[in-house]
Amino acid sequence: MAKQATILVVDDEAYVRESLAEVLGSEGFRVQTANGVAQAAERLALAEPDVILTDLRMGGGDGLELLRQVRSEGYTTPVVMMTGVGTLRDAVEAIQGGAYDFLQKPVDSSQLVLLLRRAVEHRELVSEVRTLRRTAGEVAAQRQLVGSSAALARVRALIAQVAPTDATVLVTGESGTGKELVGEQIHRGSARAAKALVRVNCAAVPPTLFESEFFGHRRGAFSGAVSDRVGRFAEAQGGTLVLDEIGTLPPEMQSKLLRVLENGEYQVVGESRTRVADARVVALTNENLPERVAKGEFRADLYYRLNVFPIALPPLRTHKEDLPAIALSILAGLRRTPGSGEARLSVEALDVLSSYDWPGNVRELRNVLERASIVAGARSIDAALLRALLEPTLAIAPSSGPDDFNLRRNLDAAEKQLVQRALDRSEGRKKDAAELLGIDPRNLGYYLRKHGMS
Repeated sequence: MAKQATILVVDDEAYVRESLAEVLGSEGFRVQTANGVAQAAERLALAEPDVILTDLRMGGGDGLELLRQVRSEGYTTPVVMMTGVGTLRDAVEAIQGGAYDFLQKPVDSSQLVLLLRRAVEHRELVSEVRTLRRTAGEVAAQRQLVGSSAALARVRALIAQVAPTDATVLVTGESGTGKELVGEQIHRGSARAAKALVRVNCAAVPPTLFESEFFGHRRGAFSGAVSDRVGRFAEAQGGTLVLDEIGTLPPEMQSKLLRVLENGEYQVVGESRTRVADARVVALTNENLPERVAKGEFRADLYYRLNVFPIALPPLRTHKEDLPAIALSILAGLRRTPGSGEARLSVEALDVLSSYDWPGNVRELRNVLERASIVAGARSIDAALLRALLEPTLAIAPSSGPDDFNLRRNLDAAEKQLVQRALDRSEGRKKDAAELLGIDPRNLGYYLRKHGMS
């Protein structure tokens, strides 16, 4: 083992403690011993072991009492219970109380060593998951709606109202407005924040795999089911399930989702028993669902079930007063050339950003700023660079008339125009033109030769 794991052996019989310590020590474990619950508590107060191996029946307090004490004080140490006189009821009570496993005496030494090694691995995995969740929580905590406009203030107020409840939320808005971020903030502000936040892109789920994706399946339930699969509702048990692009669900999938949302029950494919879902649902869409309902493309009953608490995100063009703060927040999170410091925007560059309507909203803004940051390198992002990136592409000049739809000819014509624009903007400086085009300066010559340009 890479790390010498510590096992705390708790038993009121000295010869049992000594013999277990000898066996485990020879297997590479570091062993501590305690003669009962009180001494075990003292050992725990000094340092938490990797695994506790305790007898069930002891004088002055039994193993179940020690287990309850360990869990009540917040220790995550796996507890393995041993007994020579225990019953099945004792084993069930120990496992329900949080014991890792239950062994009958006399204990086979090879079985015990294998079990303890698995318990050590389990503790390491639990620790790793906790660290990852804490890191993910810290990263998520940095993801906030940026801006002080009245429009965003209304959105924040709605999030604050609904987050502490278990109500289903329907978040609407154009693509790139930050609907996923609203889903995250609702989860973080709820009593479910310590549990999982699970996202599903409904547009990416084939109708034939809907039940498997959402409810899970058992091995052999259908052709290709070579192993068990946990469904999304089970993954999100106790937490939040975010359904992105909910408007893309075909009718047959809509009806299956409606059933579980209405009664909270579902079946794993290949199982006969019914399970109960405990996941708060947040649905996201950039589509006009009432319009789709009117056309018969989206079930009215599902729409009403999702639209318990609606939150509409405004497009960026309607609250441009937030644009400087959003842009600076995005740049602060972008990685630049080592040693170049944080990307900067001039006042004139901010004016250019504000003059654009951002049809792709914050997502488009992020992409433009990331590209600008790469092109600018160690320099500030100036107005000229942003204009070059934001100016609408010139109309494609057909090579043989308005009825020519040949893709290659038209793309070549557009490519030549972009290269010429970059050369004009940079006054013929090839290095600057290459930066505007987002290509390596060494590759510019290829495009000049390709299009017969000097």
